Amino acid sequence: MHRRIYNQNAMKIKFKTLIMAALLPLLCVVVAACGSDEPDPEPPVVTPARRTILVYMVANNSLGAGGRDEQDLVEMERAIAAGALNGCRVLVYRIGYKETQAALTELTLGADGAAHRTVLEAYPAVEAASVTGERLGEVIADMKEHAPAGDYGLVLWSHATGWAPSLTTKPSDAPQRVFGLDADRSMPVDELARAIPEGLFSWIYADACYMGGIEVAYELRRCCRRFVAYPTEIPGTGMPYDLTLPLLCQTQADLVGACRATYDYYNAQSGAQRTFSGVVVDCTQLDALAGVCRRIHASADATPTLGSLQCYNLGSSRFLYDFDQYTTACTTSQVLHDEFHAALQRVVLDRMATPAIFNRFIIFESAFSGLSTYALGSSLGVNEDYYRSLQWYRDVYPAAP
Repeated sequence: MHRRIYNQNAMKIKFKTLIMAALLPLLCVVVAACGSDEPDPEPPVVTPARRTILVYMVANNSLGAGGRDEQDLVEMERAIAAGALNGCRVLVYRIGYKETQAALTELTLGADGAAHRTVLEAYPAVEAASVTGERLGEVIADMKEHAPAGDYGLVLWSHATGWAPSLTTKPSDAPQRVFGLDADRSMPVDELARAIPEGLFSWIYADACYMGGIEVAYELRRCCRRFVAYPTEIPGTGMPYDLTLPLLCQTQADLVGACRATYDYYNAQSGAQRTFSGVVVDCTQLDALAGVCRRIHASADATPTLGSLQCYNLGSSRFLYDFDQYTTACTTSQVLHDEFHAALQRVVLDRMATPAIFNRFIIFESAFSGLSTYALGSSLGVNEDYYRSLQWYRDVYPAAP
């Protein structure tokens, strides 16, 4: 009797053991699933685009007040709806007129065949932050995170006065517009250059007035391989993006074609609106050009007569002159002239200009190299003081510190 009871108990214990053995793996799975040590899911892998284009749009100024920023966004959307992207992504950082908060937005082509705007990042509302190197650097980092690509292009969109703090003899009468105008503040071109990672962008297109100076191109030479800019003032409508975006999104970005399309657009206008000048620069050739210019200014056996040179800037202070004319007027050496022109030809990939700028002054084809330069001593004060801090001055003028 006792043996039978023992066998029954043993069978019960064995049966319970088998149940526990069967349930244990399931229990482990449940515990593991509920445990706090489970790693976070991996973020989705973003396939790099062929090219990402960042439009850095500072419109908290008269351009934004006139709706030029929205007009250009609509032009971009029109191009995208027509199939311009071609494997590229287009991101727009924008601060609008009297707005306090900027945003980074992507323009995409929807399944409905229309272009759409998707906000990727919103930035803290800090006064005039859009014209600081810190904000530009932050936006570039966000671009790389949200839209990685095998190639990058940058469009600088705003008011500008190139490298010069002022285009007037009375700087206090007007806000400075070196690059960008966010309310009443701007970004010096050396700060702009420091904020752009070296070698990241294959090209930069400055859709802003007066950026087509040798000093600006030289300051940005480590930031990109190709640089497109305007040596004079241009109409506030700027680049016609519905015409140029398809060219910038080609397998090989057609910078010459984009600049030419902008020229053709304005050259077809009438009156003062028939106004445009542009230049396409190979930045990899600028160091060699600077070396020739240093030898020219070291010899300095001639003094340019400024009244005989092509001037590029409006305003009460005239100090931006044709780079070729001014430089060759500094020496009588034919050998240096030939070296200079050979180097300049390698730098300037294309240049173009309408016959006049706002009907205020004529552009002479024979005196148009596509690049402006500063004539030393022609704008004493804030302009000359800042000019002597630029890398072009330091590398080209022998007396520079």
